[in-house]
Amino acid sequence: MWEVFLYINPLCSYCLKVERSIIDFTRKNNIDTQYHFVTTYNMATITDYMLMKGYKPSDLEKRNEVTENIYEAACLYKAAACRGNKKARNLLMNLQDQVNVQGKPFNEATVKIAAENSGLNFKAIVKEKGSEAVKKAVKKDQELTCEMDIKKAPTVVVFDDNHPRQPGVMLTKFGSNSSEEIINENLTAMLERAMPQQIHDNAQHHHENRVINLSNFRR
Repeated sequence: MWEVFLYINPLCSYCLKVERSIIDFTRKNNIDTQYHFVTTYNMATITDYMLMKGYKPSDLEKRNEVTENIYEAACLYKAAACRGNKKARNLLMNLQDQVNVQGKPFNEATVKIAAENSGLNFKAIVKEKGSEAVKKAVKKDQELTCEMDIKKAPTVVVFDDNHPRQPGVMLTKFGSNSSEEIINENLTAMLERAMPQQIHDNAQHHHENRVINLSNFRR
């Protein structure tokens, strides 16, 4: 079984393309996979998101708005996780699609559509997102992001639990943020290189991939 950690901006359409690509890859290759979506935001990822949206990074008012929206989306995801990780992932991907593919504003109406599309009770999720448990869960994601020195969203880390002594590989370069086809091709090539029998040798020859140990990763 693969364990896949995806460090993502919960509102970013580029992250959505990478999420879809890796899910598609593991399904096509019949790889039993456990996904861990880790919501992450820092100065760099917020700036990247603002540039993607066409905002000026120096616009402090817009930066504050973007930061607040990303944090709220992260809380919504963690609130949904109380109802199951699969539904939570569906909510997150629905939000990314609604806001940055369909161009809808990030507001209550959009969140309600995303929740209903994911089979979730909108009122329950909104109520839960302000809880201390949710705030702690979001903070824990941020701590893990810092501990693992995650600089970009998206970042993907892949481990094979069937080969626990093999190192995992961190992937950060996926290609054009405007073409899901290019992302698919690049991600497929990287993951094929990262199959269990090749993961160690290939990681040494591709400097964009960072080899990492699962036990250190989870501490």
